[in-house]
Amino acid sequence: MKKILIYLMMLLPGFILSSCETYELGNPPASTVSDFTFTTNNSGYAPCEVTFTNKSLNAAGYLWDFGNGQTSSDPNPVISYDTPGLYTVTLTCTPENDVHYNKLVKSIVVNIKDPLAGLTQVLYFTSRTGVYMVYLTDEAPVVADFEAVELSRAYGIAVDTAHSKVYVSDYSLGYIYRFDADGKNPERILDVNVAGQEIVDSPEALMVVGEKLYWGRPGGIYRCDLDGSNPEVFISTEGTRPEYPIDMQYDEATGKIYMVNDRTDYTGGYFSVNFDGTGWTEHILEIDGTAIEVDTETNKTYMAVYGVEGTVIPENGVFVCNTDGSGLSKIGDFGSKATWGMAIDHERDKLFWGYKISNSAPDGKIIRSNLDGTGQEDWLTGVSPHAMQIVWIKL
Repeated sequence: MKKILIYLMMLLPGFILSSCETYELGNPPASTVSDFTFTTNNSGYAPCEVTFTNKSLNAAGYLWDFGNGQTSSDPNPVISYDTPGLYTVTLTCTPENDVHYNKLVKSIVVNIKDPLAGLTQVLYFTSRTGVYMVYLTDEAPVVADFEAVELSRAYGIAVDTAHSKVYVSDYSLGYIYRFDADGKNPERILDVNVAGQEIVDSPEALMVVGEKLYWGRPGGIYRCDLDGSNPEVFISTEGTRPEYPIDMQYDEATGKIYMVNDRTDYTGGYFSVNFDGTGWTEHILEIDGTAIEVDTETNKTYMAVYGVEGTVIPENGVFVCNTDGSGLSKIGDFGSKATWGMAIDHERDKLFWGYKISNSAPDGKIIRSNLDGTGQEDWLTGVSPHAMQIVWIKL
């Protein structure tokens, strides 16, 4: 009997070992992992497009929720965000295999930045001898003066929002000044009396495009660096029309400059030209425009025009048309003296223009209306408004 028990005990370890033997199960199914990254254009400022790059693993399908009411099943969607804010974007993947270690959902917060953050909306305007600013709010306008400089006929103004600078041209003296956005630290950056700067003679229309300042004077459009250096001819119209662009505006979307040509000493007209100097087009013949404002959002052009018999505008007034000159209609009046400034407040959809009774006395006003000319009001009185522009700017 003892021999039998010993024999059985000798067999037990082998039995125990064989009963704990492991079995190979094979490779487990691949897990699904939701993952993505994104990039923005316009430096992330609204309105902008966001491009989502899908980096998910082993997914059979995708469902995106972009936090703005839009969804998509595209692998790599591109989505437009028009309004600033924080948007939680969620990607949910459909798994290829139903295993417990799938990670099917990933969320990222996308920050669409406010382009107006830290900016103030300002209407800048000139008189013959001064420069002024008004903060645009829903309250009554209050005028603040710029630092005084020598001015005689300040007929042009342009604002460089990228560098917070304001430029003013004096037609009579042949000067162009640069101010800080709050009206301080004036500099005379161009002077017709300085050798090498003679081409600033009789400047009126002003505009800033990129890193250059442009002005209109007899003979075409001229330009310089933003500090006044390197003045040069940009688009010459010597010996042809338009002889003297007295107000102009650049439309970045179309790459065109729109302008009115002087008729006091030249042939008048409403023109456009490509920014490279090609494609001159006279949209309205021989009219005597003194101020122009192009609404690039609606492709409308607003003009203050003296009436000329035999043209499509035989009476004085404020007119609106399509940028190609079609659909012309009168929407308002100006005073007995020329209106040199018009501006649009896109925040409130309002049009502003100057109304002058005399050339320099503060007996004029700035009129404000809806963009179709209705609802006109005397917005600011006791002023002599000339050139004007409305911008959002960092002060």
